[in-house]
Amino acid sequence: MVTRVADMGACARRLVHATAGRLARHGAATAPGLVLALALLLGAGLGGCGGGGSSLEANQMRVRVRANPEIEAVDPGGSIPNLAYVSVGVCDASGRCVKVPDVQLDTGSTGLRLRARSLAGLDLAPLVAANGDRIDTCAAFGSGYLWGSVMAASVQLAGEAPVELPIQVYGAGSPAPAVPAACASTGNDSGTLLALGANGLLGVDAIASDGSAYFACHGSTCTLLGSVAQTEQVGNPVRRLGPHDDNGVILSLPAIPASGAIQVQGTLTFGLDTRVDNRTMGFAAIPTDGYLRLNVAAQGSSHPRSIIDSATNAYYGPLNLPYDGQYLFFTPRGLRILPITLSSEGGTLPDVSVPSSIRIADATSLSLAAYAYDDYGRYQSARNIMVLGLPYFFGRSIAYAMAGTSSGLGTGPIIGVLRP
Repeated sequence: MVTRVADMGACARRLVHATAGRLARHGAATAPGLVLALALLLGAGLGGCGGGGSSLEANQMRVRVRANPEIEAVDPGGSIPNLAYVSVGVCDASGRCVKVPDVQLDTGSTGLRLRARSLAGLDLAPLVAANGDRIDTCAAFGSGYLWGSVMAASVQLAGEAPVELPIQVYGAGSPAPAVPAACASTGNDSGTLLALGANGLLGVDAIASDGSAYFACHGSTCTLLGSVAQTEQVGNPVRRLGPHDDNGVILSLPAIPASGAIQVQGTLTFGLDTRVDNRTMGFAAIPTDGYLRLNVAAQGSSHPRSIIDSATNAYYGPLNLPYDGQYLFFTPRGLRILPITLSSEGGTLPDVSVPSSIRIADATSLSLAAYAYDDYGRYQSARNIMVLGLPYFFGRSIAYAMAGTSSGLGTGPIIGVLRP
């Protein structure tokens, strides 16, 4: 996730992002004409919902790391680096559809969460509790929250068939009332374009539905719900895809120059070992717990609650490197290439050990012309956590096997890393 600090200079503002904290873990029948409406949307000069081109298969969507055009229009230079964007198609029950661009891809959370303004023109139906009150939800991050309503939608990813599932709609224009104290106390409001840096989040982790806090809201009064049926929780759209593509994803990004890159294009591929384009032969499989946590060993220390997360845009960890005293950016002299070892978290999980490495440069010397970097990070003091954010994905393919599903990697949840 991303935080934005208003009193920073241009360099720091471009480079301060972050989150060691991740989103908390834990439909209706297809309307007549909906499939046709989606087909017309995709054929009207918009390209696939995933933003792809002729080189992409139906189960692949384009991933772009670049400046956000909407942010640049209102705040030149304000785009947050190292955000991986995709586009998704969304339709309401009457068949009206929109394509939502610049949705941040998040391998560390569950479900689709969209800014209300990006859904203008749609009439999405809110989900209601047993007493008829609308269901709203608070998705909490380490650095903030998204507060909004749970609504029924039809979602299309790349060239896949539409799937019906609950999504979260947040921000100005959402029917949700003022943020309840139980949600506001979790941090800052991330529900604006500038705060999030994107039009929403597409969470594709290993869980079928999220475990956020849900509320029954009537007027301005919201009551925390003790439990919510899984069918009414914000759902992972990957688990709703057809049987060939619902067992996992592979995120592939190319290597980039040491000086960074202005724009990078990669792919998100749905399914594992079900098609020619999603084979996992050669991937090193690392079994994880249900939250995709694994152990990362670096500089002689183990960090057993670590994650590999596309929505964290830097490396975070208690590394023994010099860092800036104000913003905690690592500032080593010259590029440092640190060997690391990835392994299972322990307990009853199989013992697997995978050697790897990370690159750390002086963040204060990085080119501000670039929006993709593979070599910067920030110090954080938690001894049991390393976050391998988007920099770790450049030059690699990383697979995520859904919990309870099978593939060539084994039975999920599993992370697979294709060594460069």
